[in-house]
Amino acid sequence: MKTIYALFFLIFWSSLFAQQGFHFLNLPNSSRVAVLGGSAVSSNDHDIAMGYHNPAILGDSTLGDVYIMYHPYFAGINRICTIAQFSTGKIGPITAGILFTDYGTLDETDDLGTVVGTFQAQDYVLHLGKSHSIGSFTMGINLKMAGSYISTMGANALLFDLGGIYRSPHQNFSVGMVIKNIGFLITDFTVDEETSLPFNILIGTTFKPEHMPFRFTITATDLVRTSDDLYVSNLSQNIRQSDQIFRYFNFGAALILGKRLELNFGYNHRQRVTFSLDEMAYGAGISFGFLLKANSYEFQFSNSKIHAAGASQFFSIKTNTSALKKIF
Repeated sequence: MKTIYALFFLIFWSSLFAQQGFHFLNLPNSSRVAVLGGSAVSSNDHDIAMGYHNPAILGDSTLGDVYIMYHPYFAGINRICTIAQFSTGKIGPITAGILFTDYGTLDETDDLGTVVGTFQAQDYVLHLGKSHSIGSFTMGINLKMAGSYISTMGANALLFDLGGIYRSPHQNFSVGMVIKNIGFLITDFTVDEETSLPFNILIGTTFKPEHMPFRFTITATDLVRTSDDLYVSNLSQNIRQSDQIFRYFNFGAALILGKRLELNFGYNHRQRVTFSLDEMAYGAGISFGFLLKANSYEFQFSNSKIHAAGASQFFSIKTNTSALKKIF
């Protein structure tokens, strides 16, 4: 089964990103984002983890927060994320984080498929985030250093994200927008390589109807795609006009059960269509999870159904430096 997963993702990524590298920059680093369909840029609260997806979400209220996420991906791939916010005096609060992906040890083969050795592959993102509020509006910027390494080859890039968010002062409603991955390559895998960066624009909204225990999030992604093609595993698969439209949208909802517990649900239509088998999705594109608050700690679990063959889980914990000092 591990081999099947590895082959499946190799085929998918090579087809979808044949002209593009650093696709890991658009993967969620937050359990909350993962359960909201994989993208979210309009959180109404100041979530330190969601600041990676839109730096305008950050705020002074997250000063001292510490966030850790563990994401066991498919085929032995593991992702770890750590984020913290600290004060820098006159500059104000700065958020710093690292996102590391380890693909494990892979077999190296010759042209005939004979195993001749092994190699390793890793990706990383180092990022700094800063936001500034003016009334109901907040602007933010993320500065990112990203690297991708396969065996003895590697590529590095310097990028930044620009984000903005409006939070209604009278209603539980917000609208966010982010321009992601603006930058350039510092080094490429080879001198003949022409790796492109995954430039992206996202717009989203989060709102909670009054007197209802639900909070909804809708996010439009990939708004700069230059192709109308929608990747499918079966070329004879029937692609409807609605599939072409809803592939741009991720949907999420939270059922708020008091101040300490949330049940979360999400839907990613592109994922559903992409990973359908014989036009049957078998739950692909659907995600669910929960958020539990206990004293100074916030625990979150998310389960995202990638494919009929399996799902991907996210585990995270958020606390603050004051709580950590009591332990250590």
